[in-house]
Amino acid sequence: MASAAPTPDKAQRTTTTLLWTSSVLCLLIGLFLVSDITSSHAKYGPLAWVGVGLSTLMILALTATYAACALNRLQLTQSLTGRLTLFHATTLCLVTAVGADILIPDRDTGALALLLPWGITYWLHNLKPKPTDA
Repeated sequence: MASAAPTPDKAQRTTTTLLWTSSVLCLLIGLFLVSDITSSHAKYGPLAWVGVGLSTLMILALTATYAACALNRLQLTQSLTGRLTLFHATTLCLVTAVGADILIPDRDTGALALLLPWGITYWLHNLKPKPTDA
């Protein structure tokens, strides 16, 4: 009886699928933001529009980053400067999006949905390959 040992190819396909899932989830969250804005934009002041702009930029940045990682153009472990990795940059984007979302009236927790795709990438970033017995 043959054992069903995981293969590197299957692991890479699963990682790619999870990265695409994270990208699509971020895009859906952005679409929900747009939907919410179109229904309640009349009561927005300047600070709310700053929140909309920042939140939109951060959601688009996360979507593009996860898609680039899925296409193997970027790696979450890639160093940007010093000890700052791409994953750390996505964390900063997440915090900025959540903070900016607070500035939008009647939308105090909308960007918290970004925790799901970020959590998936957190898991992928910290997933260590199992050492093989040579």
